[in-house]
Amino acid sequence: MSKILVKPKGLKPGGKCCLCGSKPAFSKKSIYCRDCSHFCARMTNERFSPKVQESLKNDVRKRRGYYCHYTQQKLDVFDYTSPWFLEFDHVVPGDPSKIVMTSAWINEMKGDMTFKEFKGSVAQLFNYWFKGIKIKKRKFRYWYRLNP
Repeated sequence: MSKILVKPKGLKPGGKCCLCGSKPAFSKKSIYCRDCSHFCARMTNERFSPKVQESLKNDVRKRRGYYCHYTQQKLDVFDYTSPWFLEFDHVVPGDPSKIVMTSAWINEMKGDMTFKEFKGSVAQLFNYWFKGIKIKKRKFRYWYRLNP
């Protein structure tokens, strides 16, 4: 059974996008611009819970666009070859209840680390490269790799 999307009260199809508020609606019957329509379709295809979808939509509304949660840089919604392509990241690996928007390159670096582990790893790299402080080996809680 498919869900029927209810148009928010007071919005007229064909006006400004109800999500980002900066672009005109994609068509006369739509309440979203092209970017936001694509964004909503991706969230549906990923099967995010309604709560997670609403959280991500609120983030877009608050920031008036698509920005990386970790770097605050503007993200590209369509060019999947760009390092700034919008990807969804589980803040805690495998936990579908907290998902944020990030860039492809940050998501690739973060991998199976929690935000705290990722932040600590980046800080250790900085300290090693610019201050000569040795890196301390730590075990990552969600790091699972299969042996070849």
